[in-house]
Amino acid sequence: MTQPVRTGPCSWPLNTAYLKGWTELDEAVRTTATDLATEVLWALSGRRFGLCSSTVRPCRRDDRDQWWREGWLPLPYAGALPYGSLLISLCGCADWSCGCLPPGTEVSLPGPVHAVTQVLIDGQVLPAAAYVVHNRRWLVRVDGEKWPASQDLRAADDQPGAWAVTYQRGVEVPAGGRIAAGQYAAEVAKVLTADNSCRLPRRVQSLVRQGVQQTFVDPAQLAKDGMTGLPEVDQWLRVVNPHRLPRDTVVWSPDLNRGRRRTS
Repeated sequence: MTQPVRTGPCSWPLNTAYLKGWTELDEAVRTTATDLATEVLWALSGRRFGLCSSTVRPCRRDDRDQWWREGWLPLPYAGALPYGSLLISLCGCADWSCGCLPPGTEVSLPGPVHAVTQVLIDGQVLPAAAYVVHNRRWLVRVDGEKWPASQDLRAADDQPGAWAVTYQRGVEVPAGGRIAAGQYAAEVAKVLTADNSCRLPRRVQSLVRQGVQQTFVDPAQLAKDGMTGLPEVDQWLRVVNPHRLPRDTVVWSPDLNRGRRRTS
Protein backbone atom coordinates (compact mmCIF):
# COMPACT_ATOMS: atom_id res chain seq x y z
CA MET A 1 0.00 0.00 0.00
CA THR A 2 1.45 3.36 -1.04
CA GLN A 3 1.85 5.85 1.79
CA PRO A 4 0.45 9.35 1.21
CA VAL A 5 2.96 12.16 0.80
CA ARG A 6 3.24 14.20 3.99
CA THR A 7 4.67 17.71 4.23
CA GLY A 8 4.04 18.08 7.96
CA PRO A 9 2.80 16.26 11.05
CA CYS A 10 -0.87 15.32 11.28
CA SER A 11 -0.84 16.35 14.93
CA TRP A 12 1.83 17.89 17.15
CA PRO A 13 0.46 19.27 20.44
CA LEU A 14 2.24 22.22 22.02
CA ASN A 15 3.11 22.66 25.67
CA THR A 16 2.58 26.39 26.25
CA ALA A 17 2.41 26.28 30.06
CA TYR A 18 5.73 28.16 30.37
CA LEU A 19 5.12 30.80 27.70
CA LYS A 20 4.36 34.37 28.80
CA GLY A 21 1.87 36.27 26.71
CA TRP A 22 1.00 33.34 24.42
CA THR A 23 -2.70 33.36 25.28
CA GLU A 24 -2.91 37.12 24.66
CA LEU A 25 -1.79 36.76 21.04
CA ASP A 26 -4.30 36.88 18.21
CA GLU A 27 -5.63 33.41 17.33
CA ALA A 28 -4.50 33.74 13.70
CA VAL A 29 -0.93 34.52 14.84
CA ARG A 30 -0.89 31.52 17.20
CA THR A 31 -2.22 29.22 14.47
CA THR A 32 0.34 30.40 11.91
CA ALA A 33 3.22 30.18 14.39
CA THR A 34 2.12 26.69 15.47
CA ASP A 35 1.90 25.45 11.88
CA LEU A 36 5.35 26.73 11.00
CA ALA A 37 7.02 25.56 14.22
CA THR A 38 5.61 22.04 14.12
CA GLU A 39 6.38 21.61 10.42
CA VAL A 40 10.01 22.65 10.95
CA LEU A 41 10.52 20.46 14.04
CA TRP A 42 8.80 17.51 12.33
CA ALA A 43 11.27 17.75 9.44
CA LEU A 44 14.36 18.34 11.60
CA SER A 45 13.52 15.45 13.95
CA GLY A 46 13.39 12.93 11.12
CA ARG A 47 9.73 13.13 9.98
CA ARG A 48 8.60 10.38 12.35
CA PHE A 49 6.64 12.07 15.14
CA GLY A 50 2.93 12.84 15.05
CA LEU A 51 -0.19 10.66 14.91
CA CYS A 52 -2.43 10.44 11.84
CA SER A 53 -5.92 8.96 11.80
CA SER A 54 -6.15 6.34 9.05
CA THR A 55 -8.93 4.06 7.81
CA VAL A 56 -8.02 1.02 5.70
CA ARG A 57 -9.90 -1.87 4.12
CA PRO A 58 -7.47 -4.75 4.80
CA CYS A 59 -7.12 -8.13 3.15
CA ARG A 60 -6.49 -11.15 5.32
CA ARG A 61 -3.27 -13.11 4.95
CA ASP A 62 -3.84 -16.10 2.65
CA ASP A 63 -4.46 -19.36 4.53
CA ARG A 64 -1.98 -21.26 2.39
CA ASP A 65 0.76 -18.76 3.09
CA GLN A 66 -0.10 -18.96 6.78
CA TRP A 67 -0.02 -22.77 6.71
CA TRP A 68 3.48 -22.80 5.21
CA ARG A 69 4.62 -20.21 7.71
CA GLU A 70 3.27 -22.21 10.63
CA GLY A 71 3.65 -25.72 9.23
CA TRP A 72 5.74 -28.49 10.72
CA LEU A 73 8.52 -30.07 8.69
CA PRO A 74 9.73 -33.55 9.80
CA LEU A 75 13.41 -34.25 9.25
CA PRO A 76 14.38 -37.59 7.63
CA TYR A 77 16.79 -38.37 10.46
CA ALA A 78 14.41 -37.37 13.28
CA GLY A 79 13.98 -40.94 14.53
CA ALA A 80 17.70 -41.30 15.21
CA LEU A 81 17.79 -38.51 17.79
CA PRO A 82 18.16 -39.47 21.46
CA TYR A 83 15.09 -37.47 22.45
CA GLY A 84 12.73 -39.14 20.01
CA SER A 85 11.58 -37.14 17.00
CA LEU A 86 12.48 -33.63 15.92
CA LEU A 87 10.07 -31.30 14.18
CA ILE A 88 10.95 -27.86 12.87
CA SER A 89 8.43 -25.02 12.72
CA LEU A 90 8.98 -22.83 9.67
CA CYS A 91 7.90 -19.79 11.64
CA GLY A 92 10.55 -20.40 14.26
CA CYS A 93 8.62 -21.67 17.25
CA ALA A 94 7.37 -24.89 18.78
CA ASP A 95 3.79 -23.86 19.61
CA TRP A 96 1.29 -21.02 19.18
CA SER A 97 2.59 -19.11 22.21
CA CYS A 98 5.57 -17.49 20.47
CA GLY A 99 3.40 -15.62 18.00
CA CYS A 100 2.62 -18.21 15.30
CA LEU A 101 -1.12 -17.86 15.05
CA PRO A 102 -3.95 -19.93 13.60
CA PRO A 103 -4.68 -19.14 9.92
CA GLY A 104 -6.90 -16.15 9.27
CA THR A 105 -6.46 -14.45 12.64
CA GLU A 106 -4.04 -11.67 11.69
CA VAL A 107 -3.82 -8.88 9.12
CA SER A 108 -1.02 -6.44 8.39
CA LEU A 109 -1.71 -2.70 8.74
CA PRO A 110 0.52 0.06 7.35
CA GLY A 111 2.37 1.11 10.48
CA PRO A 112 3.53 1.96 12.93
CA VAL A 113 0.17 1.38 14.61
CA HIS A 114 -0.23 3.49 17.76
CA ALA A 115 -3.78 2.45 18.70
CA VAL A 116 -6.84 1.01 16.98
CA THR A 117 -9.87 3.28 17.20
CA GLN A 118 -12.55 1.07 15.64
CA VAL A 119 -13.06 -2.11 13.64
CA LEU A 120 -16.21 -2.41 11.52
CA ILE A 121 -17.36 -5.74 10.08
CA ASP A 122 -20.59 -5.81 8.04
CA GLY A 123 -21.55 -2.49 9.58
CA GLN A 124 -21.13 -3.73 13.16
CA VAL A 125 -18.51 -2.46 15.60
CA LEU A 126 -16.24 -5.26 16.82
CA PRO A 127 -15.58 -5.09 20.61
CA ALA A 128 -12.07 -3.88 21.46
CA ALA A 129 -11.50 -7.01 23.56
CA ALA A 130 -11.70 -9.12 20.38
CA TYR A 131 -8.33 -7.98 18.99
CA VAL A 132 -4.83 -6.81 19.93
CA VAL A 133 -1.89 -5.26 18.05
CA HIS A 134 1.50 -6.98 17.79
CA ASN A 135 4.76 -5.25 16.85
CA ARG A 136 2.90 -2.05 15.92
CA ARG A 137 1.86 -3.76 12.69
CA TRP A 138 -0.22 -6.93 13.08
CA LEU A 139 -3.90 -6.73 14.01
CA VAL A 140 -4.56 -10.06 15.73
CA ARG A 141 -7.96 -11.46 16.57
CA VAL A 142 -8.10 -13.12 20.01
CA ASP A 143 -11.78 -13.98 20.42
CA GLY A 144 -11.53 -17.34 18.66
CA GLU A 145 -12.90 -16.01 15.36
CA LYS A 146 -11.16 -15.20 12.06
CA TRP A 147 -11.01 -12.02 10.05
CA PRO A 148 -13.24 -12.01 6.95
CA ALA A 149 -11.57 -13.83 4.06
CA SER A 150 -12.78 -11.24 1.53
CA GLN A 151 -14.79 -8.07 1.27
CA ASP A 152 -16.75 -6.01 -1.25
CA LEU A 153 -14.68 -2.91 -1.95
CA ARG A 154 -17.66 -1.38 -3.77
CA ALA A 155 -19.58 -1.18 -0.49
CA ALA A 156 -19.16 1.63 2.02
CA ASP A 157 -17.14 1.00 5.17
CA ASP A 158 -20.26 0.50 7.30
CA GLN A 159 -22.23 -1.64 4.84
CA PRO A 160 -22.72 -5.44 4.73
CA GLY A 161 -19.92 -7.21 2.88
CA ALA A 162 -17.28 -4.69 3.97
CA TRP A 163 -14.91 -4.37 6.88
CA ALA A 164 -12.66 -1.47 7.83
CA VAL A 165 -10.09 -0.61 10.47
CA THR A 166 -9.67 2.93 11.79
CA TYR A 167 -6.49 3.53 13.78
CA GLN A 168 -3.88 6.09 14.77
CA ARG A 169 -0.74 5.69 12.73
CA GLY A 170 2.67 7.04 13.65
CA VAL A 171 4.72 7.80 16.76
CA GLU A 172 3.33 9.99 19.52
CA VAL A 173 5.20 13.27 20.06
CA PRO A 174 7.27 12.93 23.25
CA ALA A 175 6.97 15.41 26.12
CA GLY A 176 10.23 17.13 25.14
CA GLY A 177 8.97 17.63 21.61
CA ARG A 178 5.80 19.32 22.85
CA ILE A 179 7.83 21.72 25.00
CA ALA A 180 10.31 22.43 22.18
CA ALA A 181 7.48 23.16 19.75
CA GLY A 182 5.89 25.56 22.21
CA GLN A 183 9.15 27.47 22.67
CA TYR A 184 9.79 27.63 18.95
CA ALA A 185 6.23 28.71 18.15
CA ALA A 186 6.48 31.53 20.67
CA GLU A 187 9.57 32.92 18.93
CA VAL A 188 7.97 32.57 15.50
CA ALA A 189 4.97 34.53 16.81
CA LYS A 190 7.34 37.32 17.82
CA VAL A 191 8.67 37.46 14.26
CA LEU A 192 5.13 37.71 12.91
CA THR A 193 4.27 40.57 15.29
CA ALA A 194 7.62 42.42 14.87
CA ASP A 195 8.53 41.85 18.52
CA ASN A 196 12.15 42.92 19.07
CA SER A 197 12.60 40.41 21.89
CA CYS A 198 12.61 37.54 19.38
CA ARG A 199 15.53 35.15 19.98
CA LEU A 200 15.63 33.62 16.51
CA PRO A 201 18.91 34.42 14.66
CA ARG A 202 18.87 36.96 11.85
CA ARG A 203 20.84 37.14 8.63
CA VAL A 204 23.19 39.71 10.21
CA GLN A 205 26.49 37.93 10.99
CA SER A 206 28.49 40.78 12.51
CA LEU A 207 27.56 44.08 14.17
CA VAL A 208 29.77 46.87 15.57
CA ARG A 209 28.15 49.28 18.00
CA GLN A 210 30.02 51.84 20.11
CA GLY A 211 33.27 49.98 19.55
CA VAL A 212 31.83 46.61 20.59
CA GLN A 213 31.69 43.91 17.93
CA GLN A 214 29.09 41.16 18.08
CA THR A 215 29.12 38.03 15.92
CA PHE A 216 25.91 36.09 15.21
CA VAL A 217 25.33 32.57 13.97
CA ASP A 218 24.42 32.34 10.30
CA PRO A 219 20.81 31.01 10.02
CA ALA A 220 21.70 29.29 6.74
CA GLN A 221 24.41 27.27 8.52
CA LEU A 222 21.98 26.43 11.33
CA ALA A 223 19.47 25.09 8.85
CA LYS A 224 22.19 23.06 7.16
CA ASP A 225 23.14 21.58 10.54
CA GLY A 226 19.52 20.77 11.35
CA MET A 227 19.28 23.34 14.16
CA THR A 228 17.03 26.34 14.94
CA GLY A 229 19.24 28.62 17.02
CA LEU A 230 17.21 28.14 20.21
CA PRO A 231 19.32 26.19 22.76
CA GLU A 232 16.42 24.36 24.42
CA VAL A 233 14.96 23.32 21.06
CA ASP A 234 18.30 22.32 19.54
CA GLN A 235 19.15 20.24 22.58
CA TRP A 236 16.00 18.18 22.06
CA LEU A 237 16.77 17.80 18.35
CA ARG A 238 20.27 16.52 19.13
CA VAL A 239 18.77 13.89 21.44
CA VAL A 240 16.11 12.54 19.07
CA ASN A 241 18.04 12.96 15.81
CA PRO A 242 21.77 13.06 16.61
CA HIS A 243 22.82 12.10 13.07
CA ARG A 244 20.48 14.62 11.39
CA LEU A 245 18.68 11.94 9.39
CA PRO A 246 16.02 13.30 7.00
CA ARG A 247 13.58 10.51 7.95
CA ASP A 248 13.29 7.42 10.10
CA THR A 249 15.25 4.39 8.93
CA VAL A 250 13.90 0.88 8.40
CA VAL A 251 15.96 -2.32 8.63
CA TRP A 252 14.68 -5.72 7.52
CA SER A 253 16.51 -9.03 7.42
CA PRO A 254 15.34 -12.66 7.22
CA ASP A 255 17.86 -13.41 9.96
CA LEU A 256 16.22 -11.11 12.51
CA ASN A 257 14.33 -12.63 15.42
CA ARG A 258 10.69 -13.03 14.50
CA GLY A 259 9.45 -12.89 18.06
CA ARG A 260 6.68 -10.40 18.57
CA ARG A 261 5.17 -8.43 21.41
CA ARG A 262 1.80 -6.88 22.05
CA THR A 263 1.87 -3.10 21.54
CA SER A 264 -1.79 -2.16 22.04
